[in-house]
Amino acid sequence: MIALVGPAGFYGAPVTKILLCHGVITYFLFTFPLQHFHHWFHYNQDVYAKQQFRKMFMSKIVFLDLPDLIFTSLLIYNFRIFERRFGSRKFVSHLIATSILGSLLELLVFAVLNILDIRLGDMPTGLFSMVFPLYVPFYCSVPRVALMSLMGVPFTGKTVNYILGLQMASARAENILVVGCAILAGVLWRANFLKVQNVLQVPKLVGNQFDLCLGRFLESAESPKISLPMGATLELQQRERLDRIEEQMMMSALQSSRRMEIGRPQPLNLAHGLFGNINVNRNLPQNLSNQAGDTNLPDIPDSGVLEDQIRQFVEMGFSDERVRQALRSANNNPRLATNFLLQDM
Repeated sequence: MIALVGPAGFYGAPVTKILLCHGVITYFLFTFPLQHFHHWFHYNQDVYAKQQFRKMFMSKIVFLDLPDLIFTSLLIYNFRIFERRFGSRKFVSHLIATSILGSLLELLVFAVLNILDIRLGDMPTGLFSMVFPLYVPFYCSVPRVALMSLMGVPFTGKTVNYILGLQMASARAENILVVGCAILAGVLWRANFLKVQNVLQVPKLVGNQFDLCLGRFLESAESPKISLPMGATLELQQRERLDRIEEQMMMSALQSSRRMEIGRPQPLNLAHGLFGNINVNRNLPQNLSNQAGDTNLPDIPDSGVLEDQIRQFVEMGFSDERVRQALRSANNNPRLATNFLLQDM
């Protein structure tokens, strides 16, 4: 039997839950009973001449197109890991700051387009300016693990999110403009351009009051572990093999160096192990045993879990039990433990 510790739903992500509910409710409201108010949300590059600033603001909080709603909802749900890592208050600060930066960049681009006399249509509606800046931390901090390869191109666990974003961005030239400004806003926020992280943030008092008033209604309990027979489905078999290869990778890393280089994780081609020769996977436990018995292995750090590391991971939104398990599996290596925790999401 194996214990599956997968995504914990909306545990530690109340803001994500609000965004998803808001997107669905407003779409149906302005599609059926309030469809005659669509003109409130349409703006274009004539925002200066026609004073469309209010419409520009309104368009960024309401979906009027069903495909955009579906794709963005999937991205919002997948990006809930950042609310757990940042904390809800910092996550909301990120959404607000990047939305403002993205809007200012749009206004700058509109001014350039007007000077060059290049005409575009109405801009897309929806949470583009909030969601697409999250691609910056997604690209920079979430590790990649290649699951398969198609025509030499590795497909990782992050590929689906990139495909969703590309689908939304490539629909129209107007979408490209909005998405480009949003991603650039995410880069500026990450670089703390003009101290934007300090200037545009939700005050602690506001966050505490919000949590006091609505926190108990938005909390989601952490999903319990589900025990299923080993290898009961193809997905479980792939997960089991992935875990074994992760263990082999960790042992190889311990053999080569006591300290791993700090940097952005590179993709590991696990396609052969997952979908290729099954005999290789059957021999993994024996290989691990041989490696474990190798006298040339360096000294492994004390297996006791460091409390300061636990506290740092718990502050990111992970449960205490999962953090301890990840640190024990990684021999107190914070980088490997982070990989284990993020891959379980």
